[in-house]
Amino acid sequence: MILRQTRAVFHIATCCQGHIHTSTQLAARDPRKEWEKFSEGIRKKGSVKNWVRDRLQQQREENSRTFEKSKREYEKKREERYRNSAGHGGVEGDLPEKFLSLLPTPAQFNETFDKALSKFPDGADIVKKFPRKYWPFLHLSRVDKPIGSWLLFLPSAWGICMAPGFISLPLLGLFGVGAVLMRGAGCTINDMYDIDLDKQVIRTRDRPLASGQVSKEEALQWLAIQLGLSSLILFSLNTQTIVLGFFSLVLVGTYPLMKRVTDFPQLYLGLTFNLGALMGYSAAAGNMGLAPLCLYCAGICWTMVYDTIYAHQDKVDDMKVGVRSTALRFGDKTIQICTNFVSAMGLSLLLAGLAGGLGPTYFISTFLTSCMIMKGLSLVDLNNPRSCWEFFIMNRNIGIVILLSIIVGKII
Repeated sequence: MILRQTRAVFHIATCCQGHIHTSTQLAARDPRKEWEKFSEGIRKKGSVKNWVRDRLQQQREENSRTFEKSKREYEKKREERYRNSAGHGGVEGDLPEKFLSLLPTPAQFNETFDKALSKFPDGADIVKKFPRKYWPFLHLSRVDKPIGSWLLFLPSAWGICMAPGFISLPLLGLFGVGAVLMRGAGCTINDMYDIDLDKQVIRTRDRPLASGQVSKEEALQWLAIQLGLSSLILFSLNTQTIVLGFFSLVLVGTYPLMKRVTDFPQLYLGLTFNLGALMGYSAAAGNMGLAPLCLYCAGICWTMVYDTIYAHQDKVDDMKVGVRSTALRFGDKTIQICTNFVSAMGLSLLLAGLAGGLGPTYFISTFLTSCMIMKGLSLVDLNNPRSCWEFFIMNRNIGIVILLSIIVGKII
């Protein structure tokens, strides 16, 4: 009995060494010599238990060394990019090194805003205020993750505040509620399209539709409720804004298909999410002009940056299930290309400020926000989902700073 157990342990040990052998290497190994080596190890350690414990300890140490080596290699590459980025299109070469070092890191930037916003209930707290039977529907609309609603609302707020005259707080409130409803409707449509894909991706397999908490029929009814409430808000606005609103519905409804037919679904998302810049300006001013068009272009470039970095979180699963994205398309050139989009975003914000007649504080602030995004790009690790998420979250705060810049820029 003991011999059989020992041989079983030997079999497990030889199969779980942590190395990958080719068929030629496996054929070259002599089982008898392996057994003798294993038996000698058992005799030296005194028992199978001691041998297994030592092997596990060795494996942990080896994993730790591998991790530290990978970390050192990543830091070395980042330092090389920091020193030589001017030659290959990196971020730091575009601005003086000492100036970038004065800016906060994304973690520090996010921490500042988290403290300021901590007085308000977060998405998870809002969901818990509803009866438990409604939780799956609120999760389907991502009420517990309001970052998407922020990113949809902020371009609208830019447009409203950029419009001539006093800023309409009721209009900001209407667009805020509309952003929550339309973002929820978009997420519901997306999950109805992607129910089979979501089951195959670790990050999305627990979503209400993929996990079976909500049926397709219930999701369709919930979608109708959200679109109905959104329509009530839309029809309270002027005709030009209503037309833009119907166009946005087409974009929202077709966006989930883009990841199947093009490598640039992030561009389509930019066209969709930032249409609020035109709608907000139109609702506040009653007309259209160069300023909102420039804001729209800035928003599209901005979305291309933050959503491309966001897509790097799922790139492994996306390759397996056939989902397309700019993260996969850009690959190792992601940072360089995103830097170009940040430059285009900064130029568009500059033109928007000039067209809107804003003061110098706007131009200083938007320049610093562009630099802050570049700083974030210089530090993000595209192979670390947590780092990508941190960069993504930072962009909510970037959008808030731009909004405040517009408001203050109308005064000074």
